Amino acid sequence: MIVMLRLEARAPVTDGVRRICPAVRQLPGSFSRCPRGHYPCRADSIVSECFYVWRDYVRARPSPSRVPIPDKQTILLVFMLSGFAGLVYEVVWARQLVLVFGNTTQAISAILTGFFGGMALGSVLGGRLADRVRSPLRMYAILELLVVVGVLITPVAFGGLREIYRGAFGALETSPLLLALVRFGLSILALAPATVFMGASLPTLSRHLVSDHTRLGEEFGELYMVNTMGAIFGALVAGVVLIEVLGLNQTLLVGAACSGTAGLIALRLSRRVDRRTGTTVEAAPNDIAPTAAREPASSASLPPTPRPGPGRSSRPALALIVAFVSGLTSLGYQTLWNRDLSSGTGSTNYIFTFILVFFLTGIAIGSYLFSRRLSRSEHPVMLLGLAEVALALLVLVTLGVETQYFLAFPFVMQLVLVVAPATVVMGIVFPMSSMLVADSDEHVGGSAGLLLGANTFGAICGTFVVPFLLIPALTTPRSIVLLAGINAVTGLALLNASGSVSLPIHRVARIARITAGIATAAAVLLMIVPNQIVADPLVNRVHRDNGQVLASAEDSVASVQAVKEGNLLSLYVGGTSMTSLSVDTRLMAHLPLMARPGATSMCVIAFGMGSGFHSALIDGLTTEAVELVPTVPGMFGNFFADAPQAMANPKGSVAIADGRNFLELTTSKFDLMIVDPPPPMNSSGTAVLFSREFYQAGRSRLTDGGVMLEWEYNGQTVDEMRSHVRTFRSVFAHVTLVFSQSAGVYMLGSDKPIDLSPAGIQAVLSKPGVLDDLRTAPDSPTGVESAAGWQDYILSHIWISDAAVDQFAAGGTMITDDRPYTEYDLLRHLLEPNSPQATQAELLKAMPRQAP
Repeated sequence: MIVMLRLEARAPVTDGVRRICPAVRQLPGSFSRCPRGHYPCRADSIVSECFYVWRDYVRARPSPSRVPIPDKQTILLVFMLSGFAGLVYEVVWARQLVLVFGNTTQAISAILTGFFGGMALGSVLGGRLADRVRSPLRMYAILELLVVVGVLITPVAFGGLREIYRGAFGALETSPLLLALVRFGLSILALAPATVFMGASLPTLSRHLVSDHTRLGEEFGELYMVNTMGAIFGALVAGVVLIEVLGLNQTLLVGAACSGTAGLIALRLSRRVDRRTGTTVEAAPNDIAPTAAREPASSASLPPTPRPGPGRSSRPALALIVAFVSGLTSLGYQTLWNRDLSSGTGSTNYIFTFILVFFLTGIAIGSYLFSRRLSRSEHPVMLLGLAEVALALLVLVTLGVETQYFLAFPFVMQLVLVVAPATVVMGIVFPMSSMLVADSDEHVGGSAGLLLGANTFGAICGTFVVPFLLIPALTTPRSIVLLAGINAVTGLALLNASGSVSLPIHRVARIARITAGIATAAAVLLMIVPNQIVADPLVNRVHRDNGQVLASAEDSVASVQAVKEGNLLSLYVGGTSMTSLSVDTRLMAHLPLMARPGATSMCVIAFGMGSGFHSALIDGLTTEAVELVPTVPGMFGNFFADAPQAMANPKGSVAIADGRNFLELTTSKFDLMIVDPPPPMNSSGTAVLFSREFYQAGRSRLTDGGVMLEWEYNGQTVDEMRSHVRTFRSVFAHVTLVFSQSAGVYMLGSDKPIDLSPAGIQAVLSKPGVLDDLRTAPDSPTGVESAAGWQDYILSHIWISDAAVDQFAAGGTMITDDRPYTEYDLLRHLLEPNSPQATQAELLKAMPRQAP
C-alpha cells in the first residue's frame, strides 16, 4: 500500500509553526532529508511542495485513525445491517403514506421526494459535521440511535399528516399545484426526523475509515457495497416474509431494532477504538504522536513516486456532476424497467420485489468490482467515461433483444439479461466518482456527503422527470433510449476530459469515443423513427397474434390499450387485461339500485371500460366516477358508440384520483356506491380497496340506508373469499352476496336490510334502456330477454345474507391497511393447507344457497 500526500508550507518550519509530516506523523525537522530526497527538511527550511511516500512505515505502524481489520469488518457488517433497515423503512413508509396521499404518481413522487430529500440533506450536513467531531464512529452510533427515535414517531406523525392533509384538501382541491406543494412539504416533515440521520451515516463512516483522502474511493466503494447488500436482504425479507407475517407496523419495528443494534455495536466499537489509541478522542490529522512511535524507516528503501496524473487528481465539480447523472439515470432506469418488465405480469408486489433485488444485486457486484479491482486506478476519469459508454450500449442492446425475443423467456431470465449487466456498471460508476471528490484529508466527510447529496438529488429529479415528462411525451421504451443517450454523451464528455494517457490506453479511449458517438446517434434515430424496438410490448404482442390495437396511450401511471382480438373487446392497463364487455359489469350498476329503487346518486370507483358509469347514467342516476389512470376514460369511445353523449351528460362526471383517497377526502354523499377493483386480486396497491378501513370510508360517504357493492373475482381460494367477506361484513350491519354471471360474487352492504324484491327489480328493469343494456352484453345469458326473465335470473343468483354470511365468513382473516392480506400471499400459498378455487360450485359446497 502506497500512501502519497501533499504538504504545502509557506513559512519556515519552526516550533512556532508546527507543521506535521502527514506521512510519518512527525515534525519535518526530525530528519535531514525528505523520503524523495529532493528537498532539505530542517527546522528552519521552507517546504514548498512535496509528495511523501512511506510504505514501510505504514505497513509496520498503522496510524491511530486507521481501523484495524477486525474492527473494520465489524463496521462493515454494522453498515450492512443499516442498509437492511433502510430498505425496510422505504418499503413500509411508501405504503403507509400512500394511504394518506393516495396511490397517484404525483403522491408517490411526493413520498420519494420526502425520503430522498431528507437523505440528501443529511448527507451534506452530516459529512461536514463528521469532519469536525473527534470520533466519527461515535457520531455514527448516535445517528443510528436517533434513526430509531425518528422511526418510532412516524406512525404518530403520519396520523397527524392525515388530518392536516384532509383539511388542506378541502381548501386546495381546485388548485392542484398548491396541493402538490402541500404533499411535498408534509412528506418532508414526516420523514425528515429519520431520513436526515440516515443520510448522514455514509459520509460519517467514510470520515472514520479514511484519513488519507486519496483512499476515499476504496473505502467509499466498500461501504456502498455492503450497504447495498443489506438493502438486498431488506427487500427480500420485508417483501416476501415480514409484511405478510407481521404486518406493516411490526415490520417497521423490526427495522428499528436493526438500526438500534447497529447503533449499539458502533458505540461499543468507538469505545474500543478510544482504548486502543489510549485517548478518549480520535486523533485529528494534525495531532502529534510520540516521537518514539514515529521513527521513520530508511529513505533508501523507499522508491520514488511520481506525481499523480491529471486523471487521478481531485476534481470535485466533475465528481458531483457524474454523481448527479448517476442518480438521475439509475432512478430512471429502475422506474422504467418496473413498468416495462412487469407488463403483462399482473404487477404484483413480488414482481417489483424481484426487479428491485436484481437491481440492487447488480449494483452491489459493481461496487465490489470497483473496491477490489478499480479503486486504485490512475485514470478514474477515463474509466468513468468507458463505464458510461458501456452502460449505454448494454441498455440499447438488451432493449432490442427484449423486443424481439424476451416474450418467450421466463421473467427471471429477462431480469438476468436486462437488469443485471447494466446495474453492474451502475454499481461501478457512482463509487468511482468518489475518487475525484476529495481534495484534502481534512474534508473527507464533507466531500463524501456532497457526493452522496448530488447523487440523491439526481434521484429526486428522476422521480419528477421520468414519470411526468419523459413517459407521457416519449413512452417507456423511448424514455429508456433517451437515458441511454444521456449515458453515451456523459461518457464522451468524460473521455474528452480524461487528459493525456499512454498510447495503449489512448487507443482504447479513441475506440470508446467512436462508440459513444454511434450510441448517441442510434438513440436519436430510435426515438425519431417508428420501429418495433420502441413500441409498447403489448402492442407488439397483439400484432403478432393478428389482433387489432384500437387505441394506445401512456401516461404517468401506466400504458393503456383498447384491443380487439377476434370478436372480443378488451381494455389493457400495464399489459394486463382489466376487463371486457360483460353483463357482470352492467349489472354492477343496476343491482344496488334494485335494492334501493328510490336512489338518485351513485359513485363508481374504477372507471375501467366505463360499463358501470354508462349503466348508471341509463338508470338516470347522478354519477361520479373515479379513475386512477388518466388515459383510461379516453378509451371509453372504443367500447360504447354513445360515449360522447355519456361524457357530455350533465349528470355524469369523472374524477382522476385514487379511489380510496377520494372517499376519505371528498365531502359528497352518495345513495349508492360500486367498486370494481382491477385484476388480479394480488396486484400491487389493490389491498387498499379490500381493507376494513376502505369499507369504513365508503360507508361514511353513503347516505342513510345507502348501499355499497364490491365485486369479488373468483380468482382466489375459498378461504381467501372468506377473508374478504368477513372484512366487508365487519363494517356493514347487513350484507347480501349474489353470484355474478361468470366469474365472481357481488357483495352488497348497508346499514339497513337489503331486499332484492321482485318489485324493486322490476322498478329498475322498467327504466328506458335498461333491458337493452343487459341484452346487448356479449355474454348475456341465452334465452333471457324479457323483464320477467331477468327478474328470475337475478333472484336465482342470490346466494346468502346476514346470518348465513356470518357463518360462511367465520375463520376468515381480517384485511386491514396494516395487514395487506391480498397482496402478500406467497407464504400462505406455500405453507398453509390447500383451499379450493372460489368457483360457484366450491362456494356452494362451503355454504349452500340460502332459502328465499
